Order: sequence, then structure tokens, then C-alpha cells
Amino acid sequence: MKHSAFPFYVVFSLFFSLYGFAQTSPQQMVEKMGRGINLGNVLSAPIEGNWAPAFTESYFQDVATAGFTTVRIPMDFFGTRTNGDTSVYSKDANTSGNYNGSAADYIVNSAYLDRIEQVINWGLNQNLVVILDFHGNTLKSEYIETFSETIKENGIDVQNTLYTHPTSAKRAADNDKFRAIWSQIANRLKNYSYDLIFEIINEPYFNISANEMDTINTDIISIIRASGGNNPSRNIIITGGGANSWQAPLQVSPTILTGDSYLIPTFHYYLPFKFTSSSRDNVNDVETWGSQEDKYIVDYHFEQVQTWAQNNNLPVLLGEFGADNEGGYNYSTMTYGNFGGPENASRVAYHEYLAEKAISLGFAFTAWDAGDESNKTIYKVSDRSWVEDVKDALLGNTLNIIDFENPHHLYVFPNPTTNTLFFNTNEIVNDIKLYNSEGKQLWYCKPDSKNLHLPNLAPDLYYLKFYFKNNTVETKKIIINNALND
Repeated sequence: MKHSAFPFYVVFSLFFSLYGFAQTSPQQMVEKMGRGINLGNVLSAPIEGNWAPAFTESYFQDVATAGFTTVRIPMDFFGTRTNGDTSVYSKDANTSGNYNGSAADYIVNSAYLDRIEQVINWGLNQNLVVILDFHGNTLKSEYIETFSETIKENGIDVQNTLYTHPTSAKRAADNDKFRAIWSQIANRLKNYSYDLIFEIINEPYFNISANEMDTINTDIISIIRASGGNNPSRNIIITGGGANSWQAPLQVSPTILTGDSYLIPTFHYYLPFKFTSSSRDNVNDVETWGSQEDKYIVDYHFEQVQTWAQNNNLPVLLGEFGADNEGGYNYSTMTYGNFGGPENASRVAYHEYLAEKAISLGFAFTAWDAGDESNKTIYKVSDRSWVEDVKDALLGNTLNIIDFENPHHLYVFPNPTTNTLFFNTNEIVNDIKLYNSEGKQLWYCKPDSKNLHLPNLAPDLYYLKFYFKNNTVETKKIIINNALND
């Protein structure tokens, strides 16, 4: 009896494509992600359409056509999107034993999961890497902000009314709910290609400590890995607790980093806040950016992340960055704000410098954008157009401001300073010596970083001499001003 032979390579190809066994390492994924953009204020709003127009397929087509290769999609699963009210449980200490709920109490709305799949498919169909980022105001108010005993109001610590004690019944319920949501996300999307990436939680570090975040990371990674399909080797984006901006990923426990082979640490960067958020009320705004000191502060912060990542053999995602619209301009109402904002050349320079710095260090990035109605606009959803100069700056289509191939030789900042300063150069420095104005040597070091801690010195003019490996020497004048600490 003759059997019809179905070619083995066809069977293998179908099996391969259905279950996606072509795992992508974190390094390969970050290289593939490259230059991306956030699609903010849509699914992270309490109701889609509240803060920006609802998603359409054309949104993703326009992002891909522009030249971006990744979309980070903030999505909130709290509020009306998941049932189960945890507020019925006590916030008080030592009441966790009274929690009698279970994961079965917290069910994500099936229609919302359908919508999530539709949006993800629109992105993947445009050959974009898609990041599902758990992110939103109800996530913050119902979960993240419940970890802080105090919050700041006008710079003063006040009692946080949302706080739940770690040993309370409500904390047990909240933790159960967060983990139940992730279990449903992971199971629903487990057979998607590796171009879908999960990001555990957005900006937890303002309220959640490093130890608490280690526990959350550990538990959610385990939930995702145990769900099967492609999830055992899907890349997961993580960050730490307790310290924000560039320091956030550095807080993640080494045990977590070495215990899983598919992790991508992330950080956000909105420094200096007085520039990037200068269109807001009550911000001591600075409307220009781009001095050499401005740039080398960015260099120092980014290079600290790079050094940490290299030591841990990990790639990095710069998940958010950006500066407010020129003069606080609102693209929806076509009016300028009441409180000023960045001047346009500085806004473009900021986006360009951070984008190119990230790429030059091997990071991927997703710039923050939240549409016409937001204070940080790149894509104008209403008419499917772009803020062209910012878009081009992110995509490397201008590069008129920055020359990474030929940086200046040596920069020292801040100046004046107290007893801590930074330097940046592309040369190897063997020795640094400090002299007073009379030429007397006061201090000497062989630098192992670009962060210098000088001895306590009287306010005065001093000279730093840098001795380079190529046998050249350069001198920089610095002013010590201890009043800067006052």
C-alpha cells in the first residue's frame, strides 16, 4: 500500500511557524528593536478614547512607514477592565489572614483582551516589534501608589490615603489581583511570535521599594514562564524599585538577572525635569538645552547604565524620554500654553541627542509620544501627520547638531563645583593631578571611572591636569564653591 508523503520540511516549517521556536536572545531583540515610539494615552486611559483617539490600523501603518521599528503600547488592566473589588479588605497591619479571596475573583474582561489582541496584531502585521506595557492611572491608584506610606505635596511629605500595610488583607488581595491579571495576559498571548514582548510594570520605583519590586519581578517572570507556548523564552522587560530614571534598572537583584536568560532592563529619562517639563505650572522652567555640560550629564548617566549592563551581559531599552512641545503648544487646540515651554531648537536637539546616544551605546529606544492632546506630541493622530523635525531627529535623518565621531577632547562639569565632578573624554586617562593657584600639587588619582571625588577644599580657583595614555597633557581650571551645598 502506497502512502502519500507529506514533505518533512513542510511539516517542520508549519510546526516552527505555529509555535515559534526560533528564540530571540535579548541582545538580538534589542538590536532588532532599534528606534521606536510609544503609543501613549490610548489604551492606558481609563476608557480608550478618553485621552487620545482610539487606535486604528492606520496608526501602525504610519509608524512603520515613517521608519520606526518598535511600538511600546501602554495598556491598563485595572479599573473596569478587571472585576474583583479589593477595597472591601482591610488596609490595616496584621489582617492578611482575613483575606479569603483567590485569583479566580479577578477576571479580565474578555472583550478588552480581544481588543488587545487586535491592536497587537495591527502592530505585528506591520513587522513592528510590539511591547505590551502594563501602564496606566488606574494601575497607579489601585496598585502602585498603595505601596507608599507618604507622598509629596508641594515638596512636603504627607500621609498617603491610598497606603495599604504590607501585612494587610488588602495588600494580599492587590497582589493576588496583579498576578491574576498577568496570568491571563500570558495565557491569552502565549503563542504569539517573539516579536511580542511583555513589560511587567511601568515606573513602579516612585512608590515601590527595590526589595518589593524584586518580589514582583520574580513572581511575574515565573507566571509568564509557566504559561507555556512561546512564553518560556519570550523576552520580558523589567526595571527595579526604589530609584528612578537611569538608576532604576541598577536596583534589580543579581539573582533575578542571572536566573533568567530572556530579560531586557529598561530605564526612562526626563532629565533635567525643569527643561523637559517646562510647559507645566510650578516648574522652575528652563527653555533651552544643548550646552556641552547638558550633553555630558546625559553621557555620564547613560554610560553608567551601559557599564552596569555590560557587567551583567544584558542589553538595554530606553523605554521613555522626551521634552514638552515648543512653548507648551497644544496640537489639538492649536494654542500655546500659559506657562512657557522649550524653545523648538532645544526640543529637537534633546530628542536627537538622546536617540543617537542610546543607539551609539547599543540601546534600543522608544520615545514618548501621546498624540495631539498631550504635552509631548510627535505623531498627530487626528490628521495622520508628524511633528517632522522631532520625528527626523529620532530617526537619525538630520544629525546636524551632533557629531559622535569627533567629540571635543575633554569636558569637566559641573563648574563651579563642590568636591564632586565628572569628566568626559574619548581618550584613555592614566593620571589626574590637582593643583592650587600657586602650583602646589594637592591631590592625585588613577581614575577608574569618570566620577571624581576631590578632597575638601577651600573656595578658590584650582587646576586639574589630565595625563593621557598618548603622552599628552591637558589642564582644566575649576572653581570650588562650597556654597553650592547650602
